Amino acid sequence: MKSVIAILFMLGFIISNHGNSQGTTIYPIPSYNVQVTSNAVFKETHQSQISIRPAEKRVLDVQVKSTSSLSECQATVWVYSLDLTTVLGPYTVSCSQPLQVEIDERDWGVYVSTEQNLLVSVWIE
Repeated sequence: MKSVIAILFMLGFIISNHGNSQGTTIYPIPSYNVQVTSNAVFKETHQSQISIRPAEKRVLDVQVKSTSSLSECQATVWVYSLDLTTVLGPYTVSCSQPLQVEIDERDWGVYVSTEQNLLVSVWIE
């Protein structure tokens, strides 16, 4: 039941922040070592796809690092198409195991939720 509520909350957050929003920072993809204290949104821009051929498969990478000396850290991550037709996740990403998700040629976004202070990097190979 908690996962259903979390998914509904995340989808509501994405939909309400789909355009330019006030109070929420939206980071571009790629972004590296962004400090996240509760949640963050990352969105791909068309400029990052200039060299991408239509229908080419790509890999989206998400990596989290602790901002303190704690060896254990984790975040919950959803990957979604910006046309809001596909939502992948939730995934649990830990400091020791980066996330890789195969995506298609569409523009994509990433929603990260955490209860820790983390550095988050999101990029596409």
